[in-house]
Amino acid sequence: MTNANTDKIVIKGIPAKFDPSELERRQQQSLWAYQQTSQCCEMIRGAIPQQFLQAVSDKMAAGYTLSKYPITMESLNYSAHLVKPPVIQEVDIAAIKNDVRLAYRAELEACHEDYKQRLYAQLVQAEESKQAAKVQAAKDKVYADLKRQADQTYSPLVFPEA
Repeated sequence: MTNANTDKIVIKGIPAKFDPSELERRQQQSLWAYQQTSQCCEMIRGAIPQQFLQAVSDKMAAGYTLSKYPITMESLNYSAHLVKPPVIQEVDIAAIKNDVRLAYRAELEACHEDYKQRLYAQLVQAEESKQAAKVQAAKDKVYADLKRQADQTYSPLVFPEA
């Protein structure tokens, strides 16, 4: 005996729609994370002090500034985070906004596709239910006709009373 799934598929609600304020919120959240973490910085390293200081000097001349992160001055391991200049940050910010936009779009498209798939499954289930009802009605009609034929073939049993 097979165990058929008898749960009726019902879709509630509608898929999410594009909301400019939601996109803006997500972009602002990502930008805040960019500005509050080391993402807005570039790590400068050097094995010897002269090499490290020259790299820092070159970056500072290019518009980089010191960050809030500590500078490491261990022997053979000199490093510092320098904040990127505004021109480079603008490029990063544009890329972040675009990435967030693409991710939001992909999320909305996935939501719409999920609703389409569930609607299709609901329609298939409804059609199969209709077809099964038609088949059962036809069977019931045939069985009723066969029962009637059997009843007409034999006369009722006559059994004498004692």
